[in-house]
Amino acid sequence: MKNTKEKVKLDEVLKYLFSTSNKVLIKLLNGVFDENFNEDEVSLTVANNEFIEDTLEVIRGDMFFEISSNDNKKACYHLEFQTKNDNTMVVRMFEYGFKKGKENSVINQENVKTIYLPKQKVIFFEENKNIKNSLDLNIVFPNEENVLYRVDVIKYWEFSDEELIKKKMYPLIPLQLFNLRKELEKSQSKHDIKRLNELSHIAKSLAIRLANESKELFDSNEILGEDFHKMLLAINNLIEYLNRNYLNDSRLEEEVNTMTKTLYDPEVEKRGIEKGIQQGIEKGIQQGIIDERLKNAKNLLDILDDETISIKLNLELETVKKLRAESMN
Repeated sequence: MKNTKEKVKLDEVLKYLFSTSNKVLIKLLNGVFDENFNEDEVSLTVANNEFIEDTLEVIRGDMFFEISSNDNKKACYHLEFQTKNDNTMVVRMFEYGFKKGKENSVINQENVKTIYLPKQKVIFFEENKNIKNSLDLNIVFPNEENVLYRVDVIKYWEFSDEELIKKKMYPLIPLQLFNLRKELEKSQSKHDIKRLNELSHIAKSLAIRLANESKELFDSNEILGEDFHKMLLAINNLIEYLNRNYLNDSRLEEEVNTMTKTLYDPEVEKRGIEKGIQQGIEKGIQQGIIDERLKNAKNLLDILDDETISIKLNLELETVKKLRAESMN
């Protein structure tokens, strides 16, 4: 059960952090994929991450981004997030990549359909010596031609917050708190109260440092007010998760929350942040993803009933019913 809760919390925090401004996301993609995009010369869109199988099941990747330059050139990037080592990951990456490439396929001048696979990376968050620097899949065609499909790996635990700042991978900074999870799990299983108390102090100190680093980025105009807000919320939510699952320190959450509210001063509010430091991770999915779900739902109206479409595409039943009513007019 704990692994499920862990996955859910990390997914929520990542989804929230990856809804930061395009300015910050472009810098992040530069750091992750070793690109050199100028934020003033390109536009970024969060792309569809859901694909309908022939069985009408829906599979979901984590994050897809499309970057368009002023000369109308486009590039697609795919990030997948993992906590545990998974031998099936490379097959899923190929599947996600192929489906995204198929979605963006074009017909060339020779009237041949061409599929462009996205640039992909997997970020592993929890240290594991069995995780290699790349995920490799050997694909053999009927003519015995071999193609090596390789996806590079980022081992998050090898990055300090200073290194993340240097590479401008700002949305990943709050996740430094997640690096404590493995040690917390170990100490909890041993009922090592002394070590758990030490880790509580470490978590608090780390949260304070990460929050102050985020404030410095905001003050230097490296991130926007909305980005700063979301990074503070992520820090609060990760502290809450670690405390309620491992530490049970009655003062930890309150002290970190007070600290982040202190940083969240009136001047920050004037620069465009809405109030709500205690509201936790806000709900919401990028509009482009919502639009893609609605598009898929419309395509399924003649095949499936409203309830099934609602479940498969994670849409409100009333929304599906409204789509059906509109299609009949």
